[in-house]
Amino acid sequence: MKFQHLFLWIIFSVASIAACSSSENAVSDTEQEPTLQEEAQPDERISLNINEAVYFDFFKYDTTWTGDLLVYTLNDEGEKVVQSEYTSAQDSSWNDFELFVDFLKIYDLPPQNEIEGWVPDSGQLPRRVYSFEVFDGDTTRSFSYQDPDKDIRDYWQVQNLLTFVTFIQNDLRWIEAEENAE
Repeated sequence: MKFQHLFLWIIFSVASIAACSSSENAVSDTEQEPTLQEEAQPDERISLNINEAVYFDFFKYDTTWTGDLLVYTLNDEGEKVVQSEYTSAQDSSWNDFELFVDFLKIYDLPPQNEIEGWVPDSGQLPRRVYSFEVFDGDTTRSFSYQDPDKDIRDYWQVQNLLTFVTFIQNDLRWIEAEENAE
């Protein structure tokens, strides 16, 4: 009988030690997970969608900007689906991206309704709606512009926005996402 108790005590001790070792690893793995998530967060981010159909996402890690471009269409059932997906080419066309962002004051653009001196005209439907979300490393904010809308193009804020859109569509080089994976 004594031998059985000793044998059970040894098995219980070994199981306890193994359990403690396992929980220690589980805690370590859990503690490491937030670190991986923190690394994935960009230093800065600019998201722009045009008419809920064309989505640009720009991410800055350290000193390097990258971008993704998604173009949506409607399928036969009227559902919004991805038509094409692109990623930044990371060539010389991207060298001036940060300079354009700074020069055009993308992080400082106010919402359209806060442009001093501008009065909306509800009688005209916009052709394009530009919706932005910007993260400057500290804060995230969203704003949008509608074009055309009662002489809105006369204001420097909208001129900067349209220059930015022209730059990202025409001067940056985009490659299909499948090409980039190879």
